[in-house]
Formats: sequence, structure tokens, C-alpha cells
Amino acid sequence: MMPVPTHLRGLVTPADETLDEEALHARIRCLCGENKFELLYPGQTQVHEGNTIPCTAQIGDRFFFLLKFRCAACSTEHLLFDADFHGWDGFVCHDPEQAAQERPALIPWKCQDCGEQRHSGVVHIQTQGKQDFIDEAGGDFDADRWPDAFGWFSLDLDCAGCGTHSEELISYETM
Repeated sequence: MMPVPTHLRGLVTPADETLDEEALHARIRCLCGENKFELLYPGQTQVHEGNTIPCTAQIGDRFFFLLKFRCAACSTEHLLFDADFHGWDGFVCHDPEQAAQERPALIPWKCQDCGEQRHSGVVHIQTQGKQDFIDEAGGDFDADRWPDAFGWFSLDLDCAGCGTHSEELISYETM
């Protein structure tokens, strides 16, 4: 699996310790060791293939997509993903003006079956690989930062209340 992107180090546990350029599959866990959390998102949703899912939020003339998780044990909040800072567009094509905008308020995601707010989950991160990063990003970045320029972020959730599994509740292309 690819190395863990910088912003997720210590917050996810990879399913496999092999380091290569294959997709990362990693369980979310707080620094305190707890793996149950509330997923926090900007509050806007859309229906995709019959399922309600979080989506990009338009606030005024700006667009935001970010996710945090709040630990069920210690209540610490951790940033999982912010499109203005993470992935190809957020890292390689970083827009300082957009990134300086105040982040929208976030609310807890509720299980669509039972209303529970606590979940456990797995992130999946895909990249085009180190050489693609070097070729496309030029010499502006340290080559070892290639995992931070990932092209896809997705998230599976399991409800702590009823056990409902939401495969790719989040699926976000970052390029």
C-alpha cells in the first residue's frame, strides 16, 4: 500500500504494512486508540443512486468539501480531508485565497437507517504514483511528498448503532 498521507499519520491504521504504490486502505482511529467517532461534514447532501450522501457545500460564492471526525471516547476532533488542502488539487494546485476562507460549520452525519451518530470507518486513498507526481508536479515539491498528492479519497462507514455498512459514503476525486 502507498504510504499514509502526512495529514493522516497517526489517525489511520493501514490494513497492510507493505509499502508500494497500491491504494491505501486504513481504519480510522483517534490518537487515544478509540475507533468509534462522529463524522462531521458541512451539512449539505445529495441523493446518489438512491442514497443520501454528504456533498460539496456552497457557501456564498465559495465551495467547500471537508470532513472531520470527533472521537467517541475523548471528543477530540481530527481533520480527515479538506479539498482545499489535501489531494492533488489541495496540495499541488493549492489556492491560498480559497484556503484562507473561513471553513464552514460542520454537523454530525447520522445513520440513514437508525439515526445513530457514532460510526467506525475505513479510508481508501488512491494515487497515480511517485513518478507521475514527479513528472506532473515538476520540481516544486519534495518527491517524498507524493502520497499527499493523491487523486481519490473515499470513506466507508459502519454504524455503531445498527451495524449498517455504507460502502463509499464519500467518494471524492481530488484532481
